[in-house]
Amino acid sequence: MNGLITLSPEQFARFATFIYERTGIRTADGKVMLLSNRIRRRLRARGLDSFDAYYDLLLADQEGDELEAFVDAITTNETHFFRTSAHFDWVAGPFLDELTAAAAGRRRDRTLRIWSAACSTGEEAYSLAMCLTEQAGRLAGWRLSVLGTDLCGEALATARAGTYGHRAVEAVSPERLARHFTADPAAGTWKVRSPAARLCEFRRHNLLDPMLEPPFSLIVVRNVLIYFDRESKRLALANLIAALEPGGYLLVGTTDGGSEHLSELERRSTFAYRKP
Repeated sequence: MNGLITLSPEQFARFATFIYERTGIRTADGKVMLLSNRIRRRLRARGLDSFDAYYDLLLADQEGDELEAFVDAITTNETHFFRTSAHFDWVAGPFLDELTAAAAGRRRDRTLRIWSAACSTGEEAYSLAMCLTEQAGRLAGWRLSVLGTDLCGEALATARAGTYGHRAVEAVSPERLARHFTADPAAGTWKVRSPAARLCEFRRHNLLDPMLEPPFSLIVVRNVLIYFDRESKRLALANLIAALEPGGYLLVGTTDGGSEHLSELERRSTFAYRKP
């Protein structure tokens, strides 16, 4: 097929601009081969013979179906359960200590809504839900929920299925594996089981768009803002902060950057910021 070795500099710039405008993600100049290979998947799926023809198809996609498939093809989803364990220790410890004390003092109701933003294949959202179920004694009578959102439909399908291979559960202790998963030795998989699974819901959402939901007590956004430039980070973080309840926390990845956009929040640690 003519022109399908790699994107030309002009084609790469065109697709990179398209990706940025739709998702806020900057595509580095050194990613020409990677982006070319991933777009080729969509060319084969649609029976097209040039990058230009596919770009024209994206522009003409009024329903957004091909845009969703394109985003699925180009995004990277690499994560595992309890990634950066200190963050989950903080959720189960200081964060819940503060919330339960406020509820005991009648300074808040017994509702805890958590948003795992850019949740990828769901391991983070389920890890958060497991932290909550492990604290069932002091959260008795609370209304608990964990929302996981991502741009990638394929990743969300994996999250909803809740079934994972060995690599995803490598950091999970034997006690947690026994408590929260059902093993299938023949398939080499582990499936998240209730009550953790029951707490979680997964939906598609773009961080550049406002979240039209009741406010959250905790929003976790990690390992995604690193792909955003300054303006995209500013907009995404503004949307996240707007979705926090007063006194709610934003938990960010320590290498994602964007702290200059968090000045309206109180910094409580290297990764936890509180909304006044």
